[in-house]
Amino acid sequence: MKLKAILLMGLLAIGFGCSEDDLTRLDPNRVTPENYFQNTQQMEAAVLSAYSTLRSGPIVSRWYFFINDMRDDQHMPTSSLTILLSIPGGNASPTDNEMREHWTALYLMIHRANTALDGIASNTSVSDEDKAPLIAEARFLRGWAYNEIATLWGGAPIYTSRLVSLDGFQPRSSREEVFAQAQADFAFAAENLPESRNDNTLGRATRGSALGYLGRSYMETNNLDEAKEALEAVVESGNYSLVSNFGDLFTEENGFTSESLFEVVYAPIGDYNWNNFVTGDGADSKSVRAQEYGKAWRNVAPTSDLINLYENELAGCDYTDPRLRETVIFEGDTYANGTEVFDDARPNSPELDYHGTDVNVSWYKYGVYYKLNPGDFYTSTTNYLLMRYADVLLLLAEIEARQGNLDAARDYANQVRERAGVPDLEDSCVPNATQDELIKAIVDERGKELASEAIRARDLRRWDRYGVIDASDYLDYWTDRELLLPIPLQEITTNTEISQADQNPGYN
Repeated sequence: MKLKAILLMGLLAIGFGCSEDDLTRLDPNRVTPENYFQNTQQMEAAVLSAYSTLRSGPIVSRWYFFINDMRDDQHMPTSSLTILLSIPGGNASPTDNEMREHWTALYLMIHRANTALDGIASNTSVSDEDKAPLIAEARFLRGWAYNEIATLWGGAPIYTSRLVSLDGFQPRSSREEVFAQAQADFAFAAENLPESRNDNTLGRATRGSALGYLGRSYMETNNLDEAKEALEAVVESGNYSLVSNFGDLFTEENGFTSESLFEVVYAPIGDYNWNNFVTGDGADSKSVRAQEYGKAWRNVAPTSDLINLYENELAGCDYTDPRLRETVIFEGDTYANGTEVFDDARPNSPELDYHGTDVNVSWYKYGVYYKLNPGDFYTSTTNYLLMRYADVLLLLAEIEARQGNLDAARDYANQVRERAGVPDLEDSCVPNATQDELIKAIVDERGKELASEAIRARDLRRWDRYGVIDASDYLDYWTDRELLLPIPLQEITTNTEISQADQNPGYN
């Protein structure tokens, strides 16, 4: 009874003890972007929140690699996980939950970057010199998200400031406009980010990160000259080089190598938070990538197209590409420092035709087979490489080949091949004498070097879009519908500036 009386008096005080102005006044102690950004540390914290979203489950820690890998010719589903059945084979739908979560998380990342940018701009006590690298960092992260959105969905809404009301919804911009926004962000970042990071800031974007992504983004819009300029700047910086051993790139012990332009950081802290990893906030800092593609679950397996792509004695070469065994593990191979023999984790999955022989294989890349048996469950602390120097060299090789500079193209490709331990193209079993042959050789070289790094699907689509290859030669379900994913239905029903007429072709 006493409690009821106190509540009633409180309600009466609210109803009769204040004016209309009092009712609409914000709590002065409430933290808002308008009163939060008082110093450099607070600005930096806001930028770091965007990195957290990048590392979230809907982006790099899970849906990112599924959504990208399952749309190429090198991965196949081996379980009933929903996302694995909805993406490959032309089955993507506007109602797919995982793609909706990926879209939403990318826009959350943009929102957090914009919140940081708006807050930094509102501050008058910190010098422009101290603000510039933080602005560049936020713009790099926003550019990264827009580049992913344009690559996967094409046209989309563009927000360059914090969305604060439902009146702020934006209509769908064109694919070209979204890429242009990403490229403007990357260009600004390249001008204002540091050349390198110290131990306290490893994993955060650098000038090389921005230049590398600027080059990759220009490749998506077929601006070869602009891409070449950005990528050459990475080479000319002298900050990057290929590591001596290809396999060392994908181990828990070897983060932040000389080859890394940008990677997502994991650490032996907590675990993978299955139930609350939507934003990436919190202490948990492990990846589920090794588990999803690994021995126990093996939700995704390699294809025959992949394992037969590598130069091989069985295919008439006088050598076998060592990257094959650094990328996949065959049934019967030894692992865990030679103490275990790999037996197929899913004997009911289809066998692969490996140069006329039926085999079972699993992904080795990003696994821990090099040192131990992962058992039934293994969340990894291996950093996820989003862009590395070999990608830069092979993009430059592609540009030179497409522009008719064949010797320059071979020089770039041969740097990658030399590290891999295979002969230069001129001395190899790969046809490369003509321009068409060399372009095909570089297409295949990217497939071998960058397999299962969420790059192949975007390569196939941009090559098809600009007439470099015919994607139907690689994906038997191919139609032009497969160039883009469907805009999530939730965006169409929630955003008042978008309607079903804005949906991508083939998904109406």
